[in-house]
Amino acid sequence: MTRPHDDAELVELQVEECWDLVRSRSVGRFAVNRTGASPLVVPVNYLVDHDLTIVFRSAAGTKVDVATQGLVAIQVDEFDPIHHVGWSVVVEGLARRLHEDQDDVVVETWAPGAKPFVIRVTPTRVSGRRIRLEQPETDGRGYR
Repeated sequence: MTRPHDDAELVELQVEECWDLVRSRSVGRFAVNRTGASPLVVPVNYLVDHDLTIVFRSAAGTKVDVATQGLVAIQVDEFDPIHHVGWSVVVEGLARRLHEDQDDVVVETWAPGAKPFVIRVTPTRVSGRRIRLEQPETDGRGYR
């Protein structure tokens, strides 16, 4: 029996294409290791700043507390579960908390409540992959 993904191929994305895809979305998953606990992975609304850094806002709490203690990652993706196609980009980097008066950083947040803290992730590595279906060869009329 043929499964939908039997005709799929996994393609590594170029860094420029990764950034184009990350810019096309506004929600990603922020991931950071925590000492003595499992990694923290939470959704964040973000924007790509002009200098290819990722910026997001947060309320006080674990994200802000651990964001500057080492490497972090932001993962962004899109997939179509019907056709078994999609893409995923991971931006790894160093995070730093900016001053709370950074009102010029306009990130639309979906979660209610004040988000006074601004976190900037400066990338050290950007990688991505796409799963796409092979297109069957056809004649000029679209027939096989």
